[in-house]
Amino acid sequence: MEVSKFRVIIVGAGPVGLYLAQALSLARIDFIVLEQQSTITNFGGQLIFTWPQTVRLLDQLGLYTQVKEVGVEINEKKRVFGGDGHVMTSTRFWQDMKDNHAYPFLLIPRGKLVEILYQNLPEKDKRVRANSKVIDIIHHANGIDVHLQNGHVENGSIVIGADGVHSQTRLKMLEAASQSGLDISIDENAMAANFHGIFGSASNKELRLEEGIVFESRGAGAVIQCVATPSVIYYVTLKALDSPSTKRTRYTPGQMEEHAEEVGDVALCPGHIFRDLWKYADKEQARKLNQEEGILKNWSWGRIVLVGDSVHKTTSVNGLGLTCGLHSAAALANEITRIAGAEKEVDIEEIGGAFKRYQNEREAEARQIQSDGHKIIRDVTSKRWISRFWDEWVLPWIDIEKFWGGRLVSLFLVRHGQILEFVPFKGEEGKVGWARKPNVKAFKLD
Repeated sequence: MEVSKFRVIIVGAGPVGLYLAQALSLARIDFIVLEQQSTITNFGGQLIFTWPQTVRLLDQLGLYTQVKEVGVEINEKKRVFGGDGHVMTSTRFWQDMKDNHAYPFLLIPRGKLVEILYQNLPEKDKRVRANSKVIDIIHHANGIDVHLQNGHVENGSIVIGADGVHSQTRLKMLEAASQSGLDISIDENAMAANFHGIFGSASNKELRLEEGIVFESRGAGAVIQCVATPSVIYYVTLKALDSPSTKRTRYTPGQMEEHAEEVGDVALCPGHIFRDLWKYADKEQARKLNQEEGILKNWSWGRIVLVGDSVHKTTSVNGLGLTCGLHSAAALANEITRIAGAEKEVDIEEIGGAFKRYQNEREAEARQIQSDGHKIIRDVTSKRWISRFWDEWVLPWIDIEKFWGGRLVSLFLVRHGQILEFVPFKGEEGKVGWARKPNVKAFKLD
């Protein structure tokens, strides 16, 4: 099979960037991944909620067994009142999801997922470059150049910004769009942090929390989510910032300790407060971070397109950030593969059309996820009586996660997950069938 003359420059070697690299490798499209950090694999970072439709995407890459080995399969969620630790509601929503779709709901350490995607990438030493910080992106008549801090210049057909919420690619795209006369004011500060918290892990040998249950403490001015394995508890705390911030903030260990003290008396689960967990937390691995929210109006300009957190971002509380990012990456990979034939040059009109179709395909779902996440994080961190009333007396009776064995969520969200249309794949099938399946005949890859 001939490799396409089309060349893609991916900025960012996180889960979304490396997933795209895997997809383009399968499509035989030339690419390079640029990562500003000194290493690709990094075992810090948070635990990632991975929904069944996203596990399916990873299965299509042949990575299902590996992600199951490093992930924590969860079957139950208990919502806890942060004031005293009593359980307000309990749901086996994720077991229902597995029954409906045959794939489990996995919690995967971000660093482990990056390692799996990277280690299984063909020609990874050639295709992925660390210490490659982008300083400028310049369009020209027949392509695009990416200038790096180390002095190198990469030439390509398009640039994909998968470099996160503080995306340098987005900055350069908006600069170029503004210089062309496009009004980009709505996107300049689209990403803003309203919440901050600690992400990390702690020993479970002392607390002995039950394995595979997500505890979500809410209603006491902060939300704390945690899940345990026999040896480790993974957790996140989130509370409101005093004022919104659009700037990147790096917190010191002292500031992290202050935050831990502020939420120390919030109940973690029945019988334990956060202070109990913090005693056994890995302080070297833990990080205090802001969590941004937002979605752009303009997902692309010229030969630059954005994907993942660089274009749509929600807080981690609804567990859909990675899922939204990887499914956008799959949709983008499909559109790139449609136009990047081996026998012809691709002009800017074709590129623009592919980018527009990608945004049209993904924007409605991304906006819904962002909107829902915006509401959820404010509800669970609130001390208002109406939020407490909802959690204690309304949610147990009308919880959408319980209704009809979770089929509403299955029918309106999960079953519509993206798939790489050009990669032959059958996968697992549950009670609720998948809406999208590969359509290899539509792609001339042979």
